[in-house]
Amino acid sequence: MPKIQMAIVGPSDSVALLNEIAKEWADILHVSPLIYEDASEISQIVAQYKESFDVWVFSGIVPYRRASALQIHAPLFYIPHNGASLYRTLLQINYTCHTPIRGISFDTFSEKEITETFTDANLPLPKMFIYHSENIVLADEITNYHYQLWEKGQTSIAVTCIFATYNHLKKMGVPVCRIWPTRSNIRTTLDIAIHAFEAERFKGGQLAVQQIVIEDFGSLVRSHSSYMAKKIELKLYEILVDYAEKLQGSIVSRGDGQYTIYSTRGIIEKLTDSLTVVPILDALARDVATDVSGGIGFGLTAYSAEENAFRALGLSKQRGQNIWMAVTDEKEVIGPLSSPVHLRYSFHSDEKHCQKIANLLNSSATTINKLLAALDKLDRDTIGAEDLAVYLSITKRSARRLLLNLERTGFASAAGEEMIGRGRPRKLYQIHLQSLLQSM
Repeated sequence: MPKIQMAIVGPSDSVALLNEIAKEWADILHVSPLIYEDASEISQIVAQYKESFDVWVFSGIVPYRRASALQIHAPLFYIPHNGASLYRTLLQINYTCHTPIRGISFDTFSEKEITETFTDANLPLPKMFIYHSENIVLADEITNYHYQLWEKGQTSIAVTCIFATYNHLKKMGVPVCRIWPTRSNIRTTLDIAIHAFEAERFKGGQLAVQQIVIEDFGSLVRSHSSYMAKKIELKLYEILVDYAEKLQGSIVSRGDGQYTIYSTRGIIEKLTDSLTVVPILDALARDVATDVSGGIGFGLTAYSAEENAFRALGLSKQRGQNIWMAVTDEKEVIGPLSSPVHLRYSFHSDEKHCQKIANLLNSSATTINKLLAALDKLDRDTIGAEDLAVYLSITKRSARRLLLNLERTGFASAAGEEMIGRGRPRKLYQIHLQSLLQSM
């Protein structure tokens, strides 16, 4: 099995330490050090090496946040700076500062982390100034924060996790200590990164089966000449052969407008953009004069993958025509692909945490799962029966009944009405999502 290609990104001294410890996994890991002077260089590094690595590890949360804002398909990790990292700095301050400390300025850490570290070390809390942000920040901005406090006499020393800030403050004459990651944190993070990638590699190597059918093939044959039906089949087969080639898979024609494509999960997820689109839908709509549906299934064995593919195909047919769905080996339903109402929800209909609510609402656990998935996708808690029916693939009448049952049980309340064109206004309901989740 090929070695894992890992990028280690950070300032030179941090990367050197990470690289040294990464040698403990030399039998399975190939490390490429990528060094920067300032975290603002992350975008250039990613642009140059975006497709080169299986996993990326960053020296701290600041470069990690910058990289997370970019489109990297490989998993990202960072070395956390926690209380253990602070202990070393407190020891360093103790040895280097021989005068009373007026105050200390920190960045990256939270007040809770700093307070707990001083308490655990049985040290009195100094006057603290903390620059803490969940967003991407500039080194110059953090440097100025520390410098202003020191210049005004509010602090005696600055503590930073930022390499560029550390260098700038030293040049400006500000007493400064830099937080380094501990070897223990580095080992833990590398171990997590390796296991996470291996799990993804295993999943990506799973078998994948796609069942593709011409909808109502019998009616197609009856309404056209047999020659026309054959021409449609041949055109579809031509598109599917090209598709199978891109999937590095094989295709089997089962007759009567039915086809099976075998490949692997990793390739399918890459080609379908993580199971969000069907790349051949446009070609099917343009060149095949009939409805074509598909089901994608994953599994550890060919049997389980085929079983899930047929489940997915059945769900496609329930939702309408020209629909593609997927079912994973974890029994997660994904789809419809290439649709604005694309959802992910559990296929298990007997999950205890959903079955309890389903019984109260005279519904199924799968419907409750789909409801939660729809609310998550919409990122709002107010919905009408019409929209709910589309997302759950049920009738408007069933959607109204579900909303009324949610209102009856206290999990929803009327939230006004909306007018769309002419006709009666549509009633809206606010789903009390927190109450719904807490009752599971």
